[in-house]
Amino acid sequence: MILEACVSSKQGLTLASKLKIPRIELCQNLQLDGLTPSSELQKIAKNTFRGENFVMIRPHANGFHYNKKDVLKMIKSIHLAKKNNAKGVVFGALKNNSIDFEVNEEILKISKNLGLLCTFHKAIDICFDIEKSTMQLSDMGFDWLLSSGGKKNAEQGIENLKSMVNLKNRKIKILAGGGISSKNCKKFSSIGVEGIHFSIDKKMDLGFNKFQKIINNL
Repeated sequence: MILEACVSSKQGLTLASKLKIPRIELCQNLQLDGLTPSSELQKIAKNTFRGENFVMIRPHANGFHYNKKDVLKMIKSIHLAKKNNAKGVVFGALKNNSIDFEVNEEILKISKNLGLLCTFHKAIDICFDIEKSTMQLSDMGFDWLLSSGGKKNAEQGIENLKSMVNLKNRKIKILAGGGISSKNCKKFSSIGVEGIHFSIDKKMDLGFNKFQKIINNL
């Protein structure tokens, strides 16, 4: 099972390195649920973090609908992520609370052609039918899906996460995220998710011991 830390600062990158966390999701503006990180932060990650780096591709915080201009920005950001040695990218486009096939397929194809893995982010949690959407993303070729099971946090959505994990013919890997702590992380490792996602620096609380406890409890 993979452990992924959401990182949005130089300090967070330093802590992730000290903890030897295997993978990060790099973004900025966590108060807006994460936007595309700056070129400067990506360069810092490239030079300081030795694990896998998945870069958030989200050009604005106004929902998850993207017009042609937004898509062009996202494509440019994907090429920048590749230049900065990203292992993967994290994105997700919706239309009327359902998967936007046109936009996702375009961005997915470009990302895959660059050799990048692709995570569909927590936009899944506002879809009308989360199980149907999970299988649609799986069939499209996404590698990972970050979700709190359609609820405010992953603990509240754990039954939905179980259902998603047990979907027949599912190929996409499930990454449980949202309110993960040292107190509840074992609950998710026992239901069959392929990964656990938590934030290192959302509140700029960089206590080493807190995150070490999560790692130790897994």
